[in-house]
Amino acid sequence: MAQLRPRTKLEWAFLGSTATQAIVITFIQVIVLISYLRWVNPPVYQVPLSYITPLSLVVTMLGCIFQVVLTLDALRIKNNIQVVAQCVCNLFISVAVVMQYYQIKGANDHILQGHDMYWNPFAKNDRHFWYHTAASLIVCIVTSCACSVVMCVLAYSLHREFAWALYQDVSSEQKMRNRYLAYQVYLVLMKFTVLFLTCFIIIYDFINVHYMEPEFSLTISIIPAALLHAVLAAYCVRVETAIGMALIMLIHMAEIVYLTSRLIVLCGSGFLSRTALKDQMLLFASVGLSFAIFTFITGAICISNFNKGLKPILRGQVQRKVPANQQADMYYFQRLNHQVPPVPDWALRRFDLD
Repeated sequence: MAQLRPRTKLEWAFLGSTATQAIVITFIQVIVLISYLRWVNPPVYQVPLSYITPLSLVVTMLGCIFQVVLTLDALRIKNNIQVVAQCVCNLFISVAVVMQYYQIKGANDHILQGHDMYWNPFAKNDRHFWYHTAASLIVCIVTSCACSVVMCVLAYSLHREFAWALYQDVSSEQKMRNRYLAYQVYLVLMKFTVLFLTCFIIIYDFINVHYMEPEFSLTISIIPAALLHAVLAAYCVRVETAIGMALIMLIHMAEIVYLTSRLIVLCGSGFLSRTALKDQMLLFASVGLSFAIFTFITGAICISNFNKGLKPILRGQVQRKVPANQQADMYYFQRLNHQVPPVPDWALRRFDLD
């Protein structure tokens, strides 16, 4: 059974940094969101301007909460690559939090000046929304940046700790460890591709597309499809099915083509390029595209490693040999699959004869 609970001080510290970020930022931004909803008037929802503040807050909270989930997952399977990737991801989240401050400020200024065709104001001008929320958003910036620094400091020690566990539990052979490393990198890149793709689609669909059919429905359906794709990819690469991975690689190519097309649209001179939250869209789309390209390359490497001895390790069929002088409950690496198949009867009889 996988252990979701951290087992070392380093693990507790790393989880504490991501959890602190998620708790502080989520708590503050929920309060800011409630304040915003009380400040605006119903006519504001007629224009995409009204979605800037809620979507910016929701996407940031989603990223911070996802970091906690990834931390628990990384500690469960002792994935040092995922720990390093989380540090990189958190730097992008910190950039998004900084961008959020200026985007909400700009949206506040435009809403104060806006009104509908009957001259109904978009917001209650007697309430000073920005005056009460600016300091809170600065606290979010400081918290995210500080947690990013702490995570980067802890990642080095965790990387060494997990690498030693990997050496003990997977294989001492360099080629086998490299194959397992490619597998780890593939899973990690796939998770972050889904994260940045989802963040981009949420903003792009509600701000840029803004309920235009059929693009709105087709675009929003990419999110559950990407989640299903990630689950199937993790299964296919673990059981080493070539047919399944061929389909998975085609979907990876579709992700790359889609994100590339959206970047071309946003960087062009057409109507969809003149949009609010363009900087955040470009950030999430470009980072998501980078992860998608590297995921495709790593997936091809994983396919080339099929039938080379890695499958039994991934499926938990190779049990770790605990040295006689080592306690059974000592910290060690845990694989994704913890249901080790029972040893057949003929093997037991063979050991009895020996």
